[in-house]
Amino acid sequence: MNAIIKANEFIVSHQAQVKKKNYPGFHLAAPTGWINDPNGFCYALDQYHIFYQHYPYDAQWGPMHWGHAVSTDLVNWTHLPVALAPSEPYDKDGCFSGSAIEYEGKLYLIYTGHVWLKELGNDDAIREVQCLAVSEDGIHFKKAGVIIEPPHGIMHFRDPKVWREDDHFALVLGARFPGDQAKILKYVSADLKTWTFKGAILTAPQGEAFMYECPDVFPLNGKYAAVLSPMGLKPHGIARNNPSITSYVIADDGENFDPNLLTEIDHGHDFYASQSMQSPDGRRLMIAWLAMWKLPFASYPDGWCGMLTLPRELSLKDGKLVQRPVRELSALYKKEKILGQIELTNSTCTLKKHFKPARISFILKGGQEFECAGIHIDEALSLYVDRQHGELTLLRKEPNAFSRRSIPLDLKQDLTLEIYLDASSIEVFVNGGVDTFTSAFYSGKRQHISLFVHNGQAVFDAVKVITLKSVMRHKQLLL
Repeated sequence: MNAIIKANEFIVSHQAQVKKKNYPGFHLAAPTGWINDPNGFCYALDQYHIFYQHYPYDAQWGPMHWGHAVSTDLVNWTHLPVALAPSEPYDKDGCFSGSAIEYEGKLYLIYTGHVWLKELGNDDAIREVQCLAVSEDGIHFKKAGVIIEPPHGIMHFRDPKVWREDDHFALVLGARFPGDQAKILKYVSADLKTWTFKGAILTAPQGEAFMYECPDVFPLNGKYAAVLSPMGLKPHGIARNNPSITSYVIADDGENFDPNLLTEIDHGHDFYASQSMQSPDGRRLMIAWLAMWKLPFASYPDGWCGMLTLPRELSLKDGKLVQRPVRELSALYKKEKILGQIELTNSTCTLKKHFKPARISFILKGGQEFECAGIHIDEALSLYVDRQHGELTLLRKEPNAFSRRSIPLDLKQDLTLEIYLDASSIEVFVNGGVDTFTSAFYSGKRQHISLFVHNGQAVFDAVKVITLKSVMRHKQLLL
């Protein structure tokens, strides 16, 4: 408790110092300090809970705590006190990622306790175990110790995801086996305290991923999905160009997944460590870390770093995972501007003269002759159809993070885009969520937002701009 009290007091005394220029308006971020993986995403004790990997004392990664926020509508989040802090011999160097579940009126957290066995940061000598913490009020948690030890000779052993399965509980976690081979392991329990190993449900081909982080398994439309974040995959053409690639695979049952069918889940620069839950009305919802290891974290000087994506509703279409922004986001709508159809020839059309959080949607008609056409976010980003390469491309134009991410397109077909633009992030839902792009950006002018076409003609149909409320910018932790 001393470690938690210290963390909360630091947050309260330092949160007013956080610079708000790039701080998100409607994406969840910490009041101060660093966040990464979402943890414990669930509906419990009559509200939504989201926890996250958190280092409150600096905007850079440090010994992991669990931050905590709650919501009744997936839009307006209230920051609660830190839920977990490193304190015990089994988690003294970090309370790493995990999940949460309600049982018998209590909220149970299952997380990875992390210990460096040599110098800090040396991944060649670590110990990771799975731990339990319990709360009766959903705010204050009491640690109950280690519940799962790693197999003999295994050090990297983390990120448990728990769920109710028939008359028992089940969880999966990632493990790194000798020869740098990644596996997802499954365990079962009757009481969340004593666990039995069932076996590996997904094993990487030799020479592929060396670790599967943040695994998640759930039923979806009569099938089963495994969503995970493989480490060590090499780029493959225009795909898999992030340092770590969150991916999914669909199967007929929940214990046999083919690693050769792994598909990249998001095509932007910043999407990692996703976690899902089932909402009270039966929807499968997912949220992820809107950042990426080894890519620039330009908000360090601002006293905060990292945010979570918007919650997304999942479904299957022709065997492909479809992601849609949750319907509750309509509560953010502030001012709607319907522009209808816009025809351009070698020109631009300004949609917004001043940058504000917004939802922008339009249909770019197919079968047109141009070199490229799309939308500019001033000097920060461009999202456009590249006819020469037959691709939809998101170009981040920041000088220290200049890079592109692309997917192939059928240029004869209409292209539907739904864009959520926040102070320093963009989430793009392509053709109803069949594909998505998620990226962060921090520099460059971002005043004008405009449609454009270069070297040809283009028709943009059903153009709509909706200004969104900033519901997170002034949220603070109150003890």
